[in-house]
Amino acid sequence: MSVVIHKLSFYIPSFSYGTIMGALVLTPIVLPLLRTVEYMLRAYFSPARIVPGPSGGNLFFGHLGFIRDSPKGEWHEEVLKEHGHVLRYKAILGTDRLLTTDPKALNHVLANSMIYQRPGPIRYALDQLVGEGLLVAEGHTHKRQRRVMNPSFSSAHIKEMTEIFLEKAQELREVLLTQTLTSETSPSVRVDMLAYLTQATLDIIGLAGFNYSFNVLSNEQSELSKAFNAVLHPPRDFPVIQILKLQIPIFRYLLIFDQGSRDTREARRKMYTIGRELVQRKKAEVLEAKAAGDDAMRKSKDLLSLLIRSNMSQSGGGLSDDEVLHQIPTFLLAGHETTSTSTTWTLFSLATHPDVQRRLRSELLLVPTDTPTMGELDSLVYLDAVVRESLRHHSVVDGTIKVATTDDVVPLEKPFVGTDGKTRNAIKVSKGDSFFVPILMMNVIEPIWGPDGREFNPDRWLGEGPPKASQSLPSVWGGQMTFSAGPRSCIGFKFALIEMKALLFTLIRGFQFELAVAPEEVIRRSAAVTRPVIKSEIDKGGQMPMIIRPFSHT
Repeated sequence: MSVVIHKLSFYIPSFSYGTIMGALVLTPIVLPLLRTVEYMLRAYFSPARIVPGPSGGNLFFGHLGFIRDSPKGEWHEEVLKEHGHVLRYKAILGTDRLLTTDPKALNHVLANSMIYQRPGPIRYALDQLVGEGLLVAEGHTHKRQRRVMNPSFSSAHIKEMTEIFLEKAQELREVLLTQTLTSETSPSVRVDMLAYLTQATLDIIGLAGFNYSFNVLSNEQSELSKAFNAVLHPPRDFPVIQILKLQIPIFRYLLIFDQGSRDTREARRKMYTIGRELVQRKKAEVLEAKAAGDDAMRKSKDLLSLLIRSNMSQSGGGLSDDEVLHQIPTFLLAGHETTSTSTTWTLFSLATHPDVQRRLRSELLLVPTDTPTMGELDSLVYLDAVVRESLRHHSVVDGTIKVATTDDVVPLEKPFVGTDGKTRNAIKVSKGDSFFVPILMMNVIEPIWGPDGREFNPDRWLGEGPPKASQSLPSVWGGQMTFSAGPRSCIGFKFALIEMKALLFTLIRGFQFELAVAPEEVIRRSAAVTRPVIKSEIDKGGQMPMIIRPFSHT
């Protein structure tokens, strides 16, 4: 036996202790770097390289700088005019990204969620915010989570939440009214409506989401709201550090010792500690009520109670406690930032179109109560048109990125001419190729919406309705792409619509709104959502300064 071992040792190279330790140290660094190189080179072997596109671009950021400087999709639209309705441009680290305005292709990408999924860096960024909730999950995990959560977002349950929406909208109205009463010279006052609406929607999602009182409007912030804001709005790192963390996994471990990262981790720990207590308490209440045959828990209106009941009714394939827990920050992010920002942009358009604001107020004042039902809110024709037009015109999600998890062929309604001069009726993609789905651009693009597509005009939803071309768009609501489409369309779009209508109903009846700055000073800046910032005060972050005056019904 010893002879065999001796002979084998001749063929097996000997490694010193230092060599082995060096390999152990370098492997976590070298492997991610090799994956990054593979990621950068993959595009050169993809059949999608036949797709035409613009030249130039930054070596590190590609064409993303141009895209950032035209936040309403103008750059995309210009290069599409030059290269056709299918093109390829450069993204991070020189990688290729496909873009098309072909409705058939967009429908294919959004409908096939098992093939086209969020890229790893974006999933990592979302996971840092909300954990493995519905926003982050992909494939069969997402399908299972969505099946369990769907009953919580039914029209019947949202109808019961309308009272919460209106209650908090009225509290916001009283807070703003108090601000105007403190003015010594006139009843008007300058306020940041983005800040106030952010507070109101956080209070709303606290009560409607899990019957938890944030009390932000009343300046009695809870520990959960403080922790959530610290996670969602952490101190800004140097941009290159953020990009390195997203694109190269090893830097996620090397760059974790700065104070900002430590503070964010501590805030996340606190958020999940409180969230776990909420989940356990709700679960115990459901079990206790079930054992006692008590139907009281069935009257609970909050999404978490509905989710736990739905989850417990599953015979198999339900959510784990951690998965239920991760839906809490998911509710907060998806049901808070998006609605507050969308409502803020609506007020911006109403302030810059005073005739539309007066017309809307006239309709709302015809309602004889401050607390209409969901059905009454939905019956207000012009309010519905204003909400539809604002969501189309100001979509707070500019677009989404989808990466192919396998080779695929994307069909086209209209053929394109490749760089080799040949006409093709489909786009061949290989695993790892990515698409940018241009939600905002498709909501305003001239070939679909006509020459006034970039103008705010609620009347386009009245009479004969929007152009027939919009019917070809992938959509889950309103003939527009704001809430996306397919299996990953926004599960809470009905929730958001009624919440927006409740807020606008109360605010427009109570106040007149004017911009406190010139309209051209208000620009868009994208983060989790596209928020308004003031061009001369970009360092202050998102804001919408407005002059409000109480409106007398008499």
